[in-house]
This record gives sequence, structure tokens and C-alpha cells, in this order.
Amino acid sequence: MSNIGGGEDTPPKYRTGISDSNRCVKHRDFSAELQRARARERNAHSPDMQSINELLLSKVNEARKPTAWGTLGTIRPFPNFDPEMDAVNLVAAIKSKDTGAIVQILTNRSSTQRQLIARLYRTTAAQDLLSDLQGALSGDLKSVIVGLMTTPSRFDATELRRALKGIGTDEDTLIEILCTRDNKQLHEIITAYKQEFNRDLEQDIADDTSKDFQRLLLALAKGTRENNTDWIDYRLIDHDAKTLYEAKANSKTPNPDPWIQILTERSTDHLDRVFQKYIDYSSEEIEKTIQTDFSGDLGNALLSLVSAIQNTPIYLAGNLQEAMKGSRAAPLIRILVSRSETDLLSIRVEYRKKYGVSLYTALQGEAKGDYLKALLALCRAEDL
Repeated sequence: MSNIGGGEDTPPKYRTGISDSNRCVKHRDFSAELQRARARERNAHSPDMQSINELLLSKVNEARKPTAWGTLGTIRPFPNFDPEMDAVNLVAAIKSKDTGAIVQILTNRSSTQRQLIARLYRTTAAQDLLSDLQGALSGDLKSVIVGLMTTPSRFDATELRRALKGIGTDEDTLIEILCTRDNKQLHEIITAYKQEFNRDLEQDIADDTSKDFQRLLLALAKGTRENNTDWIDYRLIDHDAKTLYEAKANSKTPNPDPWIQILTERSTDHLDRVFQKYIDYSSEEIEKTIQTDFSGDLGNALLSLVSAIQNTPIYLAGNLQEAMKGSRAAPLIRILVSRSETDLLSIRVEYRKKYGVSLYTALQGEAKGDYLKALLALCRAEDL
């Protein structure tokens, strides 16, 4: 498929899954090196496993190095970027209501580049680009373009405000965003929420939710999760797995407190190991326990959180499928826009593996016209 907007060729196919949504797994074969380490130990007649373990640990971060353009996103910085020319072309496109030209330009620029275009547009047209786009566009296409023209933290803040205001609360949006953003992103969202709406996000969450579900969301919003490290604390892994099991095994009603604390504070790598160790105590996977012992919004949130911790792209691929099954444009647009510069390549791969059809093909049954063109431009390419 030719690249929309005259950019470079489509990025190389993503070849493997990841545990950290912002990192690329590179194929690094260190089996020969490992064999040499074992041979040295045999020759020395001292079967010391420490050197082998050190070798394994030294390779952990090799699998988390970024790609050439930094992420597993489908959108990357446009080469030979000319913000002045883009601003001039957008003035003409908006004036003539040429929505195709608007889509072609803005879906082929990174978020940073779009912000530069917006600044020069103000100088060129003496107008605000976002306001002019909102006036020129409508419907779902407008939602996509406005989302692209909004900085990531403001976009998430706007989505959270939409989920919280008015009659009823959109729990699914709250869960998705708070479960899939890292500490830095969460802190930026809280700041953007305050700047954009002059409101406190945590207070709004507290006002619109209740009980243990409220406590879980507030714990996530604080963004205090420990960072992943090369250090593996096996005692703490065992302790956390046992604590989670005993919180539900010692009473008919499970105690959610340790579940909330452990799942919102421990690093994702640590929790991956806790989930495996949990099976030794419970004889069932942790998802089964949640389905059996927790219900309502809290149960849904815990399941989503566990899924996102284990593999964020798989979790978001599932959310995309649910959005398309229900013909819900808002979550579909949110995921494609928000993940286009982070891990949409990974989501595409997981979607193809899970549902037997490419995301690119699935989208073609959900939209038409320039709205479809915008979605396909974000998705970028077919996965065979």
C-alpha cells in the first residue's frame, strides 16, 4: 500500500509481542553465549549458577529497546516537515471544506508537528486552527481530527471529563485510560484536567463513583506504581501472591484492600510473576478468581487491570473489537488516536492473531468516506 500524504514507506512489520507497550521487542539470540557460559562452568568443575543468572538478567532490557523511530506507533515524524506550507495548505483546505486534504495532512504528522502547524496557522490566518477545524468538520471525522490536534494529556483529560460529566458515568472509559497510562502520563493528565476544566480529577472521580471501585480508580490516578527493574524479589513475589490468595480464601467475602494496593503499586514485571505464583496457591488463574469473587464495576476494573498489566496491546485489541461490535465510535477513535504514536503496531498484530482478520480490514466495515480514510491512515497498513 502506498503511504498516504507522501511519507516514507510503511514501518516494518512488528514481529513479536511485548510486555511494555512503549517498547519494542528485538530478536536477540543469546543462546550461544549462554551455552558458552555453561561450558565455562563445567570446565571449571564449579557449577555456579550465578554467572548464568547474571547473563540472563543482563539481557532483560535488550527486549525493551525502542525501534528506529522510538516507538511501536504507526505515526512517526513526517520527513522534510514544512509547517509553514502545511499551515498554508490547511487555510485553503478549510476555506474550501476539502476534508480529504485535511485528513491527508494531519494524519501524517506527529503530535509535536501538529502543534507547530497550529502555531504557524495562527500567524498565517490570524485564526485558531482547532476552532477552524471544529467549524469545518462534523460528526465522527471531527472527533478524529480534533483528537489529533489535541496534545495527548489534554486528549485523555477531555475523554475523562466526558466520562464523568452529565447523567451517568462512563466506567469503561475511566477504566481503560487509568489502567493503561504510566505514572508520567497520569500526572500530566491530572495537570491538563485542571488547566482545561479548572477542576480536580481525583475529586471528580470521588464524586461520581463509590465504594471499592472508587478506591481502585483513585489509587490508579495517583500514578505511584513502582518502576520495572532488573532486580527480581522472589520473596516479595511469594508474599504478594499469598496475600492475594488469603484475602479471598479466609472469608466468604473477599477483602479488596490488598488487591487494590498490590495491583496499583507494584511494577508490571513484578505483577506478571505474582500472577504466575498465584496459581501455586489457588490452583486457578487470577482472572478466574476475580470473575468468581468480585462483581460489578470493581470486578470489571480488576479484570481490565490484570489484562493491561499482562499485555496492554491484547487488552486494547479486545476493546477495539467490543467497540466495533457495538458500533461505538468514541472508544474506537480514542484508542486509534491515543495509541497511534505508542503501540498501535502491536495492537494490530494482537488483533490479527486474536480475531483472524486484520484491524485494517475490520475498520472498513465500520466507517465510510473521509472518516474511514482517517481511521485507515492511523491504522496505516494491512496485516497479512
